[in-house]
Amino acid sequence: MFVRTVTWALITCVASVAFAEAPKDIDDAKHWAFRSYERPQIPDLPGASNPIDAFILRDLKAKDLDLSPPASRGILIRRAYFDLLGLPPSPIEVRAFVNDPAANAYERMIDRLLASPHYGEHWGRHWLDLVRYAETAGFNADPARPLAYKYREYIVKAFNSNTPYDRFLKEQIAGDELYPENTDALAATGFNLMWPDESNASNVLLARQDALNDLTTNVGAVFLGVSIGCAQCHDHKFDPLLQTDFYRLQSFFVGIVPKDRVPVGTGKQLVDYEARLAKWRAEVWNVHTELYEMERDARIAASEIKRLKFPKVVLDAIDAPPSKRTALQHQLAFWSERQIVVSDKQLEGKLSDAKKKRRAELKKQFGELKKSRPQPPSWANVMASVELETGAPPTFLLEGGSYDNPSDELQPGFLSAIIGDESKPARIEQPRPSTSGRRTALAEWMTDANNPLTPRVIANRLWQSHFGRGLVSNANDFGQQTPPPTHPDLLNWLADELMHRDWDLKSMHRLIMTSRSYRQSALFQQSTSGNPNHFAVATALARRAVKSDPGNRLYWHYPRRRLAAESIRDSMLSVSGLLNEQMHGASVRPSLPPNFSTREKWAVSKSQGDHNRRSVYIYAKRNLPYPLLNVFDFPDMHESCALRAKTTVAPQALMLLNSELILQFAKAFANRLRATTTVPEQQIANAYMFAFGRMPEGIDQIEAQEFLQQQSALIAKNLDVKKFKTEPDRQQEAQSQAMIDLCHALLNANEFLYLD
Repeated sequence: MFVRTVTWALITCVASVAFAEAPKDIDDAKHWAFRSYERPQIPDLPGASNPIDAFILRDLKAKDLDLSPPASRGILIRRAYFDLLGLPPSPIEVRAFVNDPAANAYERMIDRLLASPHYGEHWGRHWLDLVRYAETAGFNADPARPLAYKYREYIVKAFNSNTPYDRFLKEQIAGDELYPENTDALAATGFNLMWPDESNASNVLLARQDALNDLTTNVGAVFLGVSIGCAQCHDHKFDPLLQTDFYRLQSFFVGIVPKDRVPVGTGKQLVDYEARLAKWRAEVWNVHTELYEMERDARIAASEIKRLKFPKVVLDAIDAPPSKRTALQHQLAFWSERQIVVSDKQLEGKLSDAKKKRRAELKKQFGELKKSRPQPPSWANVMASVELETGAPPTFLLEGGSYDNPSDELQPGFLSAIIGDESKPARIEQPRPSTSGRRTALAEWMTDANNPLTPRVIANRLWQSHFGRGLVSNANDFGQQTPPPTHPDLLNWLADELMHRDWDLKSMHRLIMTSRSYRQSALFQQSTSGNPNHFAVATALARRAVKSDPGNRLYWHYPRRRLAAESIRDSMLSVSGLLNEQMHGASVRPSLPPNFSTREKWAVSKSQGDHNRRSVYIYAKRNLPYPLLNVFDFPDMHESCALRAKTTVAPQALMLLNSELILQFAKAFANRLRATTTVPEQQIANAYMFAFGRMPEGIDQIEAQEFLQQQSALIAKNLDVKKFKTEPDRQQEAQSQAMIDLCHALLNANEFLYLD
């Protein structure tokens, strides 16, 4: 234990020194991220059966370093469970794995974890960080988006079903165009609508442009790892990204329209449905038009004051019949109609008696006609983005990025840094009359084998999630402002391997997690077997490694990490026996701390069991992130989060020590221990197994027993004797409260909150 403490202190001290400046890219004409690559040759090194280890060991050997010894099975199972499921292993699972004599016990455990439904919940949360997932619009009003949770459901399902990454990308960018028969693919297009949104924006044209800019920036960061948003007002100052690139990329999305009810069917079925629908509309047009115009005039009169804020182009969009609106008018109506809602009572107040009578007749007549309205094979009630038969509006380069200063009209196009031609338009094929095929063309280009960005970006994200940092430090920006990859050959090999494996993410998890690099100890302890001066040798080796590589950039030991906010809460629920494993469905709203907020609050879910569901199902309110998650670095839902911060601040300790919620977890944990056995020594052993995945060592057992004795005596002194029938009852209550305090302490321990 002393060796471990001194070694970690040494590592922490030296690692605090700033990294040396990363070498500049030699070929400024084309930055490394935009260059194509050939599959790197795997280094031929002894002891490197996994290709990952060959690349890692090559750089370590160059510094006269080596990988640390393998971590113990107890540490490995906890590491694997949190990496893949975000949950701790149960004592039964720990014992089974530790005592499994099979040579492939570890590999079989990894396969079991990858097959668990909890895998999708945990890895889906990684993706939700990137797309700035939220169920409210943000800004001042922060109104709800009732169907946004369907996108979260899609993400969890996609990871659990191991949807190939290229298909995963295509579904989110263009699911409505490519897979219109698949309800999940339609829900996936909610990705295109995750922008924050000012629901009462006075400048609707600016609001629309802001949403398109946000979407364009997010697509560049999430899928391509480029800071394309920096080219919104001018050419990128550091990277080969032109302002025309920004708006050409944006042009793929300018025609999308939000829909919460989408027809489902094959392309042929939808073409037939749309033809029948057009015929029906022509048949009911006279009745519909008379009714619409009557109500429109009354609506205009009832909302006259509210309409004054909008320019003519917006009012024309509001007043046009929905079935006749252009895509641009649908978009403008989306931002404006919700600001001038007129009730039926207000509408009738603007009609004469004769018109009221005629309106009633028309509504009855139209109601009968609606019974014959054609229907698609089925409907999807999801938050989806679709296109309309009217076509996409034009895209202009905006001078200075100003929405009201358009310049040249631009066609959809790919990044010129990769295709080598800033004026070449994308080749687009229209799949059917009701959609342009633009986003399909973009998705196909992004997943093309000749595009070096997409596979590199997702390979880097996989590595980052297993090792705490990426081979490229900023996973959302592979440009000049980010240091080049620490292991460029390894990154390229992983990217190429992913494509060779048909974009199979679970296969890549298994490859990474079965490497020696992943399975090594978090402590630098080279083999010193038989050396009587074990401490001196271990310390000397640690000094040399720290001096050669203070930031562990070469991975000479596994990087110790704090658990993510969700894993902290979910682990507390798990060890206390409270975790509700129900999956999917609408989000839950747990209780908030007393007096937490008067302005930002939510209606608490009625079922107490719902409060204990996994954190991924907690209502994602942009202006009110759940407090326990927020204090442990939950990301801002307004921006894409490539890598969460890992802060150590006073509010975290105060939350863990003083929160009534944490105390409830501790009480449930203590009750669970008492339910398993009445023997205090065994209760302590069980507590350590639940909390840390290990049995207490000698000093742990002694210190825990002493704490319970001292704490019980202290509590007993302060208990009111009159409230207990007998002295044994008072002592039993004191012992129960002492056990709660012990459980509370274990939930606060670094060993519970950190992963070796």
